[in-house]
Amino acid sequence: MKALVLLFSLLVATSLASAIELQTIAHKTIGDNRTYVRDATDRRYSTWTDDIQKANELLRAFGFQKEGFALKKGEVLAVFLNDRIEEDLVQITSNQTTQQIFADYADSGIRFKLKALENGKKYSHATAVVFTVSDIPSHIGVRGMIAGGLSEKK
Repeated sequence: MKALVLLFSLLVATSLASAIELQTIAHKTIGDNRTYVRDATDRRYSTWTDDIQKANELLRAFGFQKEGFALKKGEVLAVFLNDRIEEDLVQITSNQTTQQIFADYADSGIRFKLKALENGKKYSHATAVVFTVSDIPSHIGVRGMIAGGLSEKK
């Protein structure tokens, strides 16, 4: 019986030790384009960098011009892409257990009537944000996105 109690205690302690630890990360939005047009086959949901030299190039690649912007050491610049353009970024969450970061979106209540795009194109909501992390994450994603999407580090 003691062995069974010991085994049960070990199982409980092990499962508690691997519990998911989520933390909200403060962020600053530096660019937002709800009708960003990209190729329909583009599966990226985030493109990000912690490289000070690449930050402005990344912003320009998505059409964001930010005069005087300079990424600081320890900061991450991320551009999140959400094909559900009626949703807004509401928070960024860090999973401390897996060293992964996720953007969380919620419905804005806004509805659109947009012109049809040419074949092979789609609208996406592009949001550029800066946040500070203690360790560079292994992954920056968007919760609830379609499986098979890509997170691209620059």
